[in-house]
Amino acid sequence: MNMNIRLWIPMLCLALLASGCNSWLDVKPYDQISEDELIRSEEGFQKLLNGIYIDLNDGALYGKALTVEMVEIMGGAYEIGSNTLVWGNYPDLQKYNYGTEYWRGRLDETWNKAYALILNCNKLLENIEGKQELFTGDNYNIIRGEALALRAMLHFDMLRLFGPVYAADSKMACIPYYTSQTLSPEPLLPASQVIGNILTDLKEARILLSGDPVQTLGTRMYSPADGSSNFLHYRALRLNYYAVTGLAARVSLYAGQKAEAFAYAREVIRAADNGIFPFIDRFSVIGTSGDPDRIFSTEVLFALSNNNRGQIFKDYYDPSRLPNMIFRMETGLLEQTVFGDTETGGNLDDYRCRANWISSASARYFHKYADMEETGRIENTMIPLLRLGEMYLIAAESQSDNLAAGVSYVNTLRRNRGVGNLSNLTPERLQYEYIRELYGEGQLFFLYKRMNTRILRSATESNNPAPSNAIFVVPLPDTETENR
Repeated sequence: MNMNIRLWIPMLCLALLASGCNSWLDVKPYDQISEDELIRSEEGFQKLLNGIYIDLNDGALYGKALTVEMVEIMGGAYEIGSNTLVWGNYPDLQKYNYGTEYWRGRLDETWNKAYALILNCNKLLENIEGKQELFTGDNYNIIRGEALALRAMLHFDMLRLFGPVYAADSKMACIPYYTSQTLSPEPLLPASQVIGNILTDLKEARILLSGDPVQTLGTRMYSPADGSSNFLHYRALRLNYYAVTGLAARVSLYAGQKAEAFAYAREVIRAADNGIFPFIDRFSVIGTSGDPDRIFSTEVLFALSNNNRGQIFKDYYDPSRLPNMIFRMETGLLEQTVFGDTETGGNLDDYRCRANWISSASARYFHKYADMEETGRIENTMIPLLRLGEMYLIAAESQSDNLAAGVSYVNTLRRNRGVGNLSNLTPERLQYEYIRELYGEGQLFFLYKRMNTRILRSATESNNPAPSNAIFVVPLPDTETENR
């Protein structure tokens, strides 16, 4: 890890001020609070935890690189042109030229920011230990549980980005796992050991979050009427109990632990059946043509809240950008294969197509991150990181070695997307269902890496890169290798 990273709480406070305040995180302006003061009160620990959530929105992490931009290009989501005057450095990334100066720098930024936040998690966890008397209710356990889950999530995404193809080489030494706030480099661990550490953190987080009010009161995506603290509201904007469970399902499937993945996914599905994360209703998606809920917000297990999310649409997807760079799926892949081919399970009436792929002239453009017309809605800030649909797909893929046994889970999801049942499930059909469900959320590259399959970026098969370590195993950043 970069030895120049320093964990300094006052700098975190300034970061909170610079990033803007999200009222549902209860981050109020302050600039003269010492580290000692922050770790002497429940409110101080809440501020430290909220600061980590806000920093996840950094462009090097989930505000851009790990959701809508860098990893989506790596996953073949967008048709990238060759004109560098229009496309800048993106053609290099489309060719998986990770060694250019620009992309080495970008990957360094992602690695360094992730590990800086991991150190912040460890700082919080070490300072909160044994201070139960400072906290009301179950907030001590909830703060610890969320911090552990954040640490696990950040390590997992560094493993998925820089680690090996797990199914092919789980013993490869790849990344360090930090469980303390040391600034000394930790050893590179085998991928299997990293997975073990991630799941250990997530299992402990689930225990600590066993009293999370999300289990009985739902996500409560509103502020308390009495003006009291928001800390136990807006639970879909935090790694709540079910989000941690969903993350454990994702990690377990990545590690090939199908029985565990199925059990975790089923627990989330049962919660959804009980109304905690209900499927979006048809009217909210396609019944209000001028203001659809394009992110299917009721189904989101965990999302970041980013007040500048509308700028993401303007910077990358807005068709008014033409003839400048714009991110969208190749038209042939979109209309002929993903949504237009019954053999892949595609259907142009799919809510995911009707709400998010808006026709303009002869092309369709991706509108998932376009603001709803009604200003001030929480949905206009949400960047989904975990959603219910993925749990159905994990359940389908993991309940046995026979995909046919999982078709009922896919069909339940499809019925709630306005399309008919599949008669049978194949690896190809499952893959396309993942694409339809998770496009634009930074998961496709990791899907292909986990399955060790071709990257689907074109309706022309020969344009789809074959799986290889050159594509899937991103070299460790210079700042990491230079310190070893």
